[in-house]
Amino acid sequence: MSAEFDKSNPGCLKRHALSEMGIRFRSSWFHVEPGFDLVKTAFFEAPELFTSGGEVIWKTRNKVVRKLTLPAQYGSITLAFKDYTCVKPLRYLLRCSKTALEAANYRAFAALGIPMAKLLFAGDERRHFHLKHSFLATQFAEEYVDGREFLPGGKLRGTPEQKAFIERNLAFLGKLHSVHCFHKGARVFNFLWKPLGNGEVDIVWIDVASCRFLSVPDFVFRKYVVKDLANFFRDLEPEDGELRAALNGYLEHNPRCGMTSDELFRAVKAAAARPR
Repeated sequence: MSAEFDKSNPGCLKRHALSEMGIRFRSSWFHVEPGFDLVKTAFFEAPELFTSGGEVIWKTRNKVVRKLTLPAQYGSITLAFKDYTCVKPLRYLLRCSKTALEAANYRAFAALGIPMAKLLFAGDERRHFHLKHSFLATQFAEEYVDGREFLPGGKLRGTPEQKAFIERNLAFLGKLHSVHCFHKGARVFNFLWKPLGNGEVDIVWIDVASCRFLSVPDFVFRKYVVKDLANFFRDLEPEDGELRAALNGYLEHNPRCGMTSDELFRAVKAAAARPR
């Protein structure tokens, strides 16, 4: 899928991804990425591996995320499996599930050059249009951790790795914002990293279910820019000089921002100071 598209209609990138995966809004569907047919076989032959095996790494009322390694006959791959159940029966009756949108976002963001966890498969189970079950699997990012060590009191606070973590993620956020995509979950917990040496880091993004492409004018989208950046820096609590330098770097990657350096700094600082 080409990253070249009509910037006046940013949602076309998401719709292209939905079409490529054969996702249907009102009936069951299943998509597996090329090269992962063994994982698909495991899902249908041994569903208990996904529903009761492995380690629960996140759980809410409607969602369970498990880390699990498949047996050798299914490729020995380690994956993160996100399983949605107990969905409100009418909520997704006439629209895409969160899983469908997240799967499309994984493909769309990868097409934009953003480093994503590798999508393996995704699908919905519906009965009479009602969404009953929804699921998505990505390859587990081994040796990567999230950004919590950069928070106040963290072991890596103030290190070159923290600076690289901020710069690289803001570059990707700038690219996302330049095509009017609102991340909504831009927190250090959703950005994985690993050290490359000499203060450099590699980045992988996960959990993009809440991201939305918005067909709105630039001046309207500015509030979403500020929301994303405030979410990111509210966790990190940088000094003013560090925040200003980071935002100057961000502006280099989002020429459509429409705000000066001072305007962006004041807006993000004020928004980050408000309670979440």
